[in-house]
Amino acid sequence: MFRMLRMKTLAALLLSCAACLPMAAAHGADADYPSRPITIVVPFPPGGSPDMLARVIGDKLGQRLGQTVVVENRPGASGTIGAAHVARAAPDGHTLMMTPNTFVLSPLVLPKGVVSFDVQADFAPVILPAKTLMVLAAHPRLGVKNLPELVTYAKAHPGLTYTGSANGSPQHVAGEMLKQMAGIDMSFVSYKGLAPALNDTLGGHVDLIFVPYGNVAQHVKAGALTVLGGLDEERLASAPEIVPLREQGYPRMVVGVWTGLFAPRGTPAPIVDKLNREINAILALPDVKQRLEGASQILVGGPPATLAKVVKRDLDTYAPIVRSAGITAD
Repeated sequence: MFRMLRMKTLAALLLSCAACLPMAAAHGADADYPSRPITIVVPFPPGGSPDMLARVIGDKLGQRLGQTVVVENRPGASGTIGAAHVARAAPDGHTLMMTPNTFVLSPLVLPKGVVSFDVQADFAPVILPAKTLMVLAAHPRLGVKNLPELVTYAKAHPGLTYTGSANGSPQHVAGEMLKQMAGIDMSFVSYKGLAPALNDTLGGHVDLIFVPYGNVAQHVKAGALTVLGGLDEERLASAPEIVPLREQGYPRMVVGVWTGLFAPRGTPAPIVDKLNREINAILALPDVKQRLEGASQILVGGPPATLAKVVKRDLDTYAPIVRSAGITAD
């Protein structure tokens, strides 16, 4: 009887220890990380918002974690070359990716075979550090002040033109969304970059432009452009005068402009959580807030689920528009 009791006690202890193993392993992954320099891949050339965010956050992250953080630019194929490299990297938290929201759109608009990854299945969201307010702006000669006035004008004057960047860009998708939702006729004018698109809109050669507000704020104040509304989900404290398009009768007119940090699929949750905690703390630093907000970035942060949510939202929004409009990238 006592022998049987001892065996039961031993079995219970073994089961208890076995249950602790995953917790111990998880704690070990967190405690030992990072064990070598961290690389943040930016799948675009230096100079853009993702590059700036990677360098500002990476510098502080290296200080907090006691390891060097290297920013590596791997541009090409609309960001898919760098993203594919990260998807293939070891899932140990030492290779990360800072990318704009075109990461979600590129697989939908590029030819089949170009993209070798799945944006949801092959990456672990870490944090959504920042976003930018995109607005719809009109040349003043149209005489419209908001979206309902634009829709009325467009129905009376079919054939308006709009721009923002190249074929297959978020701005292109935003215009096709508006066309379908409002039942108006507009043509997209493609440019190789925002600068020439903005110049031609300011010159009156193009009627409308979807553009980050920070790029046109000075032109709006000077009366050279009229902002008709924003494409964010909510009215922003930093620009309360800009009414979201979704509040102007088109509740699904949301096109986010964001930058996210991702890890390869399979990166241990304790490592993802540690990175998330550290970067949330970095975003709260006064000097970081001043630097990023001065560059027209709207700080977001929050748990990894916040980034996962916007990825799913954009996929659900973009895919049907891209299919129905036949949008392809240049």
